[in-house]
Amino acid sequence: MIRGRIKWYSANLGHGFIVPEDGSTEAFLRREDIADGEGFTDLESGVKVTYEAVQGSEGPEAKNVSVV
Repeated sequence: MIRGRIKWYSANLGHGFIVPEDGSTEAFLRREDIADGEGFTDLESGVKVTYEAVQGSEGPEAKNVSVV
């Protein structure tokens, strides 16, 4: 799992970006990839998260995102 923070997220659009702590390329985040166990479907900038990074068609994407 990679640790990072939310750069920005729009609940209306259903997507945003995560900046990883290790300084690597930011990852695209889709609403459906947020772990919903705690009801986190809206995320504010700066919230710390963990996620798995996969290579998407346009760059890194975040999967299995959980709030730390």
